[in-house]
Amino acid sequence: MTVRQRTGLWVLLAAVALALAFSWYFRERPATSTRYVPWGRSKVVRDLDLIRADTLRVLVLQDPLVWEERPGAVSGFEFEVLERFARHIGIPIEAVVVDHRDSMYSALQQGLGDVIAAQYAPAPWERHWFGTTKPVMVVRPMVAQVRAEANTVRDAMDGTVHISAWSPFRDGPGVRPVLNGLKEETATPDALLMDVVIGRVRACVVTDATAAHEGTRLSALEFIPLKGKERSIVFAVRNDSPRLKQALDAWLSDPVEERFRTALLDGYLDRRSKPGALRRRSMPIASDSISPYDQEFRKNGQGFGWKWQLLAAMAWKESRFDSTAVSTKGAQGIMQFMPNTAARYGLDTAMAVGDHIRAAKRYITRLDTLWMRAVPDREQRLRFVLASYNAGVGHIIDAQRLAERSGLDPKRWENHVERAVLLLAKPQYYTRPEMKNGYCKGSQVFHYVRDIVSLYEQLTGMARSGAQASSRPKGTGEDEVATPVHPQPADELP
Repeated sequence: MTVRQRTGLWVLLAAVALALAFSWYFRERPATSTRYVPWGRSKVVRDLDLIRADTLRVLVLQDPLVWEERPGAVSGFEFEVLERFARHIGIPIEAVVVDHRDSMYSALQQGLGDVIAAQYAPAPWERHWFGTTKPVMVVRPMVAQVRAEANTVRDAMDGTVHISAWSPFRDGPGVRPVLNGLKEETATPDALLMDVVIGRVRACVVTDATAAHEGTRLSALEFIPLKGKERSIVFAVRNDSPRLKQALDAWLSDPVEERFRTALLDGYLDRRSKPGALRRRSMPIASDSISPYDQEFRKNGQGFGWKWQLLAAMAWKESRFDSTAVSTKGAQGIMQFMPNTAARYGLDTAMAVGDHIRAAKRYITRLDTLWMRAVPDREQRLRFVLASYNAGVGHIIDAQRLAERSGLDPKRWENHVERAVLLLAKPQYYTRPEMKNGYCKGSQVFHYVRDIVSLYEQLTGMARSGAQASSRPKGTGEDEVATPVHPQPADELP
């Protein structure tokens, strides 16, 4: 072999070795790690000393666990943590809302913000762009879907499942191999979850923290665990802000602050103990009676439009048949009238149980008349009547409007308006100009209607089968609904 041939061989071997080295080094990195991105480098020099003389600006994602604005208040787990940090170092803090992930990266590098708070878990190729703090919390993946749509975890995995580009799991290991047909969306995780509620998408990936926080508010959904690996949620800062990162890390590592974050997160994730007796949803029924007040329910169920068992079901749900019950909001008596409504019907706490039941009958009849034109179907109208009894007519009109604007049927309750009423607990919905009545605890309305309808059907089914002695009330046709005692003003009619 000549010298030239040996030299060529060594060059070839060196080139192969170099190619293998580069292949090994970049084997875990996608193509995006090597291409230019406008947010790859900082365009300002702004560390803790300059921030102290100004304001700590936090780039936030609109999300209940990050930052959420409501009339007169701001909340969000991550922002509350950073507020406490800002107080600790004695500087003001400001939230800067960003709607797009890439815009958030650019805003950080341009100095429009100092910290990213966005349920952020950096992908491997993003770590050289920013400095990241110690973990703020740890999350695991789950799938959110409407309860009626699937009975098993496998059902959730077989169809298309959507994932937000903001999700901590968008590039994380474990999620994509588990799910078939995973589709990435630019919508925020919260917006994508709302699309599941109103039926625009079938299912989406969420964190277990979101599932715990929204599980009580969005009662129409179920959350199914996935086997994907957990991810650490962190704050991100510019690489040229080492003192800010050091201060955040030291503060996040403080045992006192760690205990505070655990307690704060428990509050957001509703890990507090639940009340006992009132969580019961089934009624203990003796073979010969429903309640101590069956005679009053029967007497006032005549000419009512529904059977007397509806009044009994409502009384059980409202007060567990306790005529002395007073709620934390001031509702009183066996049918839990609010003081203003009680005064309208001439009630006070000293009056007999029969008077309260009779007033409830009159009020329900009035509500039925109000909804008759907007919801012609009698069975559906009952749901609107019950929802109005619980939350007030105004909130249910708002839910009906929201359902129509969301492509749902405003004349059907199950899976339509009941989904919209859940959204009225979210600031981005109840603060819209067309929503006239503000915040509504939609999950309470959701369960109230479902529980009473279920119990009413149980009680009337027992009567039909002979397990409960009852006589059919007169006047069950729609044409016999009584005239309301106090007609609603025309501008409040549904």
